[in-house]
Amino acid sequence: MLRNSLFASGKFRHLPAIAIVRNSTRSSSTAKPLDAGTQKEVLHHENHASEWWNQNGTMGALHALNMIRVPFIRDGIVSRGTVKPDYVNTTKVLLGQNILEVGCGGGLLTEHLARLGAQVTGIDLGEKLLEAAREHLKCSSPELTTKVVYKMEPVDQHAKANCECYDAVIVSEVLEHVNDKVALLEASVRTLKPGGSIFITTLNKTLPSWFGGVILSEYVLNLVPKGTHHWDKMISPLDVQRILDTMNCQTVLVNGSTYDFWSNTWRWINNNQMCYALQAVKQPHREYN
Repeated sequence: MLRNSLFASGKFRHLPAIAIVRNSTRSSSTAKPLDAGTQKEVLHHENHASEWWNQNGTMGALHALNMIRVPFIRDGIVSRGTVKPDYVNTTKVLLGQNILEVGCGGGLLTEHLARLGAQVTGIDLGEKLLEAAREHLKCSSPELTTKVVYKMEPVDQHAKANCECYDAVIVSEVLEHVNDKVALLEASVRTLKPGGSIFITTLNKTLPSWFGGVILSEYVLNLVPKGTHHWDKMISPLDVQRILDTMNCQTVLVNGSTYDFWSNTWRWINNNQMCYALQAVKQPHREYN
């Protein structure tokens, strides 16, 4: 029980910085300066940019998380009926899908979704993280490099030029690092087409998540650097659902997950006291002011 529940936040918690991301461009328009809290989060994660693609290092659990979050996203998109029947049950099941990943970090999830055929835009605020993502993409197949674009750009700025452009939006391991969750989610939803899905993975805000995700992981077992997580920034799935409800998004699925430190594997469980994955669908149609 300890190894499955208390380590649910594990070492994967070196998380993408707060923001959003094709091969790599810097936004040409003037962006607002980052507040001190956001700057601190970005710098914290940039310190680990060189480790991002090392499966045997401190990012091992984040790599392992792809084993459940990629199928969760894939199956969630398929369930909405937007995937062509000929593509279902193929290795390119997401062909034709346009996806935005908010806070893409070094691109671990971005590349996996592109390998399934999707066009993926990854945005982030961490320049060093995006450099790591671009460098790894250069070593990938020529086909993959045409399917991924990286941008150093905050999501609210990205949403201004990309309103209702995406079939799916991913906010994975990001919310627990954001102060203004409502603003980030609203901007993310703005980029989503009606009928499209937003997928979120994060830590719950519970006593077990504080003990396992902060005390054990950071101060006892040293699985992640001290100061990576802050309990006051965590959020429950019910609160996420309430926020999304105000944005005309209906939550259709919430899965609890747990991490086994000893085997470096993730699995779904029947409670979400530590970590969870959520899918919500944008309903037609909401007018934005």
